[in-house]
Amino acid sequence: MHTATRALFLRPVLPHELDVEVVERKGLGHPDTLADGIAELASIRYSEYCLREFGAILHHNLDKVAVLGGRARFGDTDGTYDRPVRVVFGGRISKTFGGRVIPVREILEDAAAEQLRTALPGFERITWQVRHETTDSSKFRYWFAPRNLDDLLERPTASSNDTAFLVGTAQRTTAEIVTLLAESWFRRQPWAGSDIKALVIRTGCALNITVCVPAVAGQHLASSAQFDDAVTDAAQELTAQLRDRLPGPVTVVCNTRNTRTGPLSGQYFTVSGSAVDYGEDGLVGRGNARSGLITPGQQAGNEVLFGKNPAYHVGKVGGWLVDEASRALAEKTGAPCRVAVMWRNGAPYPEPASLDIAAAHADPAHTDLVRHVLQRSDWVPDLVEHQRYLPAVLPVPELLAELDASTPS
Repeated sequence: MHTATRALFLRPVLPHELDVEVVERKGLGHPDTLADGIAELASIRYSEYCLREFGAILHHNLDKVAVLGGRARFGDTDGTYDRPVRVVFGGRISKTFGGRVIPVREILEDAAAEQLRTALPGFERITWQVRHETTDSSKFRYWFAPRNLDDLLERPTASSNDTAFLVGTAQRTTAEIVTLLAESWFRRQPWAGSDIKALVIRTGCALNITVCVPAVAGQHLASSAQFDDAVTDAAQELTAQLRDRLPGPVTVVCNTRNTRTGPLSGQYFTVSGSAVDYGEDGLVGRGNARSGLITPGQQAGNEVLFGKNPAYHVGKVGGWLVDEASRALAEKTGAPCRVAVMWRNGAPYPEPASLDIAAAHADPAHTDLVRHVLQRSDWVPDLVEHQRYLPAVLPVPELLAELDASTPS
């Protein structure tokens, strides 16, 4: 039974208006982000193959990837792997089309290698393996073994495959920009690994930034004192950049457990650039959201998109739609906004069950704009070709420019 969509304008309670805002980022080399990235790139590469060979994306959901940590044995200033990292692919995927076998294993393994190489500066020094635990199980006989394109029931018009609540916000808050900048700033240091965690707490105009940055084995550092000096210098440079741009006090604290004494390998020191060297595991959905951040102030749901089918899955398509809607509304109004949408299972995307808009000023035109965005169906090129949600480190100049534009002069 069709239920009319309700559209509400809420009294704006947006993250930038909160007295206290908390934002976290698990960096590109964090085990959870590794799992997210591998799942997403595997879906992208599989989708590209299907579009090229069959003209449509076949049914798959690869959002059940695990990255199980390996083990490095350390000397004073270096280490060697003696237990491999294991990438486990779960989820369901179409392995044939019209009786033609798809090289699923090769596609997934190549995607894992590509993402690990991108994310880990010490990739060439690790050992790793892949386990395939995907299935094509379904109560629908041809769901994961389509005979032809007619078995892809979402064509030509996709609808929500589940009941889900999705939230999009724009523009980024100062705390969000600074959190992304913290990773980018340290990541460009030649000695730094990629398993960087940044946590920013904004209290009023004051920013308290805590960063944990690994060293990666190589020729850049020879002692714990050198490591401490390198971290301190980079933190002071970041602090100066932020104090020049922001109106309130800024505090940057790094590597709170490191010391200046003892072996270099006794500090936050890695072979790969990640804590996967220590046996740390990662799972899809335990870290960053679509934004690349963990933002409890956004009051969003917990729908995860990494590895999900970009043709119709509400976790990915719905997320893209609310992100595009909030971006369009923020551009129109020149102010932050929040768009929250709930879809019920089986609903066409232009017909959500609820639509809540938080903006600086209530205006019926805002609802019209958002509804217009929800009519769009051009998400596949952005999700696949442009890799919209593949985890990445943003360039420092881009983030500094965004910070300058967001800060009142």
